[in-house]
Order: sequence, then structure tokens, then C-alpha cells
Amino acid sequence: MGVSFQKGAAMMFARSVFVLVALQAGGMAQAIWTQVANGPARYGHAMAYDAARQRVVLFGGSSNGTQFGDTWEWNGTSWLQLAASGPSARTIHAMAYDAASQRVVLFGGIGGGIGLGDTWEWDGTNWVQRTPAASPSPRSGHAMAYDAARQRVVLFGGGFPGSASFASDTWEWNGTDWVQRTPVASPSARSSHAMAYDSARQRLLLFGGSSGSVVVGDTWEWDGTNWLPRFPWNYPSPRFYHAMAYDAARQRVVVFGGIPGSGSLLGDTWEWDGTNWVQRTTVTSPSRRCWHGMAYDVARQGVVLFGGLALSFSGLGDTWTWSAAVPSISASATAYGAGCGSPALGFVPDTNGRPLLGQTGSATIVNAPTPVAAVAMGWSNQFYGSFALPVTLAGIGMPGCDLQQSADMLGLGTSPLTPSTLSFSLTIPNVPSLLGSHVYAQAYGFAPGANPLQIIISNGIDWLLGNV
Repeated sequence: MGVSFQKGAAMMFARSVFVLVALQAGGMAQAIWTQVANGPARYGHAMAYDAARQRVVLFGGSSNGTQFGDTWEWNGTSWLQLAASGPSARTIHAMAYDAASQRVVLFGGIGGGIGLGDTWEWDGTNWVQRTPAASPSPRSGHAMAYDAARQRVVLFGGGFPGSASFASDTWEWNGTDWVQRTPVASPSARSSHAMAYDSARQRLLLFGGSSGSVVVGDTWEWDGTNWLPRFPWNYPSPRFYHAMAYDAARQRVVVFGGIPGSGSLLGDTWEWDGTNWVQRTTVTSPSRRCWHGMAYDVARQGVVLFGGLALSFSGLGDTWTWSAAVPSISASATAYGAGCGSPALGFVPDTNGRPLLGQTGSATIVNAPTPVAAVAMGWSNQFYGSFALPVTLAGIGMPGCDLQQSADMLGLGTSPLTPSTLSFSLTIPNVPSLLGSHVYAQAYGFAPGANPLQIIISNGIDWLLGNV
């Protein structure tokens, strides 16, 4: 087989993998909370994932009456304080990563009891203050998220320190200026709500908040022009000072904790699937809290939760990740069915070529009449279209031969070893959602005179994709 043919086969397999991943997206494994490290205890801080540098960035916050103006990065293992000057010490501010400019944007908050209205950008090394021509008024308790479809950082609402009034305005940061939007519909004025961008549905999601005497539990989506109310049949209780982040691996928006309309702090976990809120329960979980921060760590495929205010009114310094539980599944390759031809074309799994994610699975074709052979693979050994497998191939000129798999991928290349033996190998993508999946393979070869079609086919091999 030629190099170009093998490249085409590899591309065909890759496309099929992407189809499988898309089909499995709605059935992702249940996620779990895992405590991973401790950091600088605080609450009222802000967090955002810096995609260019693959770090979660944290700024500011407060603990035991002290406000902070420090910058920290989470590298997946520990928190590292950076020697960077920048915004003044503050709390209840908001941050979002602007993917277009590759900068983390920070706006507002409370510093020294004064409402702030300054705009800063973090470039991975330094904070740079921006001086836009227009800007939201000084505020705290507002929420910000990056709208990837429209390449804008969106800011909504907030409260005005020293005032009993709240904002219901919508602003967008375009990398140079803040631009106020005037949607026809909008959430009510509020503070201490949470927002996250749902990239699977290309909508920015807003949930909850407070207007002082009223705590709300409503759900809204921003489509770039208007705020659209959503009316799920199930939803978290009204709350404020909760945290929210989009889990890209599982295509869900995650909400944790906050302060309810009455009673104690909350410690529940909810996920938004685009239609409804679903409460999740796990054996381990962060304690009840508010004023914590959350951001999705793309490089490590998990939501990171840090800190917050505890029931004891002290700052917390624990770090948790919300990510899919990854079981240990042993990769295996098992022959099944029978081949045709005289002698029968055989397809033998290689002991040292098990189908491990991120590695190469292999098998050997034996009793080949000629060195011209290829492999077909499918996601099913039960059905080929509407036909139950195995399907006899006598009708196409291959009497005594059976199709053992759904043939979703054809023409995967082989390499001759001897005149009657060929090898087959294929790199398995390191895609977590493929773990535990079965892929079925059969070899077929050119066999002059063996039957009218001059092709014979082997037994099948069942590949169980594993990680151990």
C-alpha cells in the first residue's frame, strides 16, 4: 500500500473517531470532586484560565480583614505566587480571559471600602492598566465571561458600594474599549450572580444573584444581542456569591455553593446541559462556602475550585477539581468468528500490540495468498446497517465468507512481512471518551481464483480500548 493511501486511511479513522466522540458527548462519565492542594486562604477573589500559558490565574481577595493585591497561578499541582505589580488590593472583582488578545481582563471590585472601576490586563508577566474611552461605572459583585463566538468579554450587573442600588447594564470589552449594549430583554438588576460561556451551545449563561432583599434563582442566556430567559423544570435554589464554570470535557456548566435566600451556606453541585439543571452528588465534595472562585483548566480537563468563606467566617485555602472519573480498563484484543479461503485467511492479535489509548495497536495477517491486503474496522459487531451480523458475502461473489463488523472504515493499510504474512498497526487517539469502547476489525486480501470476486476475508478481532 502506498504512503498516500495509508495517510488517507489514517484520516478516515480520525474522522470516525471524532464522530464517535461527538456521539458519546451526551453520555460522559459522572464527574467527581477531588481535593488536590492547599493555597493562600481567602475569599472574594477572582479566577480565570489563561489559555495561552495554560495556567489558572488568581488575583486578590480578602481574609481576616486583610485585602490582597497578589497574583497567583495554578499549574495543575500547586499554587505559585508571581512577583508582579498591578491592580490595587481588592475583593469582589471579576476576571475573564480574552482569547482574541490572549490577555486576562480584570475590572472593578472594592478596595479600601471604595468601589473601583479600573480595567487591567494580564499578559502572563505583567499587569497593564487600560484607559478605555468608555467604561462601566465603579462596582463590585458583577460577573464577566468571554463570549467566544463573538470574541468579546461580557460584563453584567453588579452593586454600588455604599448604595442600596444595583445595576442591570450589559457591557462588552473589545480589547480596546468597553461598549454598552442595549438589549431588548435583560435580567433584573442584581449583584453576586455568576456567568460562564457554554461553548457547545454558543451562549453565555447567567444564574442567580441578589438585589439586596431579593435572592433569585433564574437562568438567562446571552446570544450576542439579547438576554433570553430560560425556564428549566429543575434548577438550583436561589443563591448569590456562588461560582460557575464551563466544563468543556463534559459540555456542562457547573455551579457550586453560595448563599441561599435563608439558612446556612450551600455546598451543592449542579450542571446545566443546555436544557435543564441536574444536581450531582459525589462521595467527596468541597465544604459549604461562598465567595469562592472557579475556572476550567483546559490543559488538565477539570474545573478548579479554590477558597471561599466558610461557615466559621474564616477564609478557606483548599483546592478541588471537578472532572470525570477515569476508571482503569485493561486493553484487550480477542479473535472471533472464522475467515474464508483455503487455507483460511487469519487475523491474529499481537500480544505486544494491545489497543491502549495513545499507543499503537497491532495484529498479524496470516495465510495471505498475495501481499495485497487491507483492513476494515467498525464500531459494531452486531449490525451492518439494517442487517444483523455476521452477514454472508456469497451474494457478492464471496461464498463461505462472512462480514463480522460494520465496516465504518475501509482500506486501512498493511505491511508485508513474508509472501503470506502481513502486519497491521494503528495508533489509538488518546481521547478519554474512547476508553472502554470496542472497535472490530477484519482483514481482506486479493486471492486470484479463490472465488468470483477474488477476495477473501479473515476472522474478526475485537479491540477493547483501554488505559492499562
